[in-house]
Amino acid sequence: MTESRKSQTPGRCPLRGRRILVTRAADQASALSDALAARGAEPVVIPTIQIVAPASYAGLDRAIADLGETDYLVLTSVNAVEFFFQRLSTLGYDAASLDRVKIVAVGPKSAAALSAHGLQADLVPDDYRAEGIVAMLREQVSGKRVLYPRAALARELIPAELTRAGAEVVAPTAYTSVLPEDAPGKLGRALADGLDLLTFTASSTVDNFTGLLDTNTLDLARKVPVASIGPLTTATAKKHGFNVIIEADNATLDDMVEAITRHFAQQ
Repeated sequence: MTESRKSQTPGRCPLRGRRILVTRAADQASALSDALAARGAEPVVIPTIQIVAPASYAGLDRAIADLGETDYLVLTSVNAVEFFFQRLSTLGYDAASLDRVKIVAVGPKSAAALSAHGLQADLVPDDYRAEGIVAMLREQVSGKRVLYPRAALARELIPAELTRAGAEVVAPTAYTSVLPEDAPGKLGRALADGLDLLTFTASSTVDNFTGLLDTNTLDLARKVPVASIGPLTTATAKKHGFNVIIEADNATLDDMVEAITRHFAQQ
C-alpha cells in the first residue's frame, strides 16, 4: 500500500481494502473503476462484454437517409450515441440533419455524450430506463416517426409500447456485443485471489459473466455478493443465482457507487 493511501482517513476511504470487480466494456470501465478507487477500493477491471459494430449497417443507413421524415430520435445508452453519430458522419451528414428532430436521451450520461457532438437532449425521463422513456413519450408520439438505434439484443419494450401508442418506430441495430476472449482466465484468477463484491451495470454483463465461467468457477462466483445498477440487472443476476445485496436508487453509475459506499460504511 502506498504512503499516500496510508495517510488517508477511513472517512475519506470508505471502501479501503475492498476488491471490487468491474465488468463493464473496456472503453467504459474507467468511469466506475476510477470512482471506486477514489473511495479507497481496489477495482479489478475484467470486461465481460466487448462492444462492436453490427454485421450490417443497412438498416441504420436507411433510417439516417430518412431523417427528414423523423420526429424523435431515442438514444438509450452512450454506445447508442457514439455508434449513431459515427455512422451519421461516415454517411456525410452532420448535426444540422437533426434540426427538426426531438432528441431523447435515457439519462444524464447519454445526454452528456450527446453534448460532445454539439447537441442537447430535448427530453430526458425522470426514470433512467426504457420504461421511463415509454412513460414520457406515450402521449406524444401518435402519428409520429420514432428512430430508435439500438443494441442487437435490446429489449422490445420501446418499439412495442410506442407502436401501441400509435407511433411508427424504426429500430435498426447500431451496435452489438461479443465475449472478450481473455476474460475466462482473468475471472478465474480474480475469484481465486478473492473479491469482496461483483458489480453489474447491465443484464448483458451478467449473462456474459455467467457464460464465461465453468461450473466450478461459477459456483465460486455465486458466493461473492453483487451490486446492481437497477431492477432489471438485479432480476437477471438473481435468475443466475447471484446474491444481490446492493442496488442503485437510480440507474446511474454515480448512484451505484453511492449505494456501494453506504453499504460498506455500515459494516
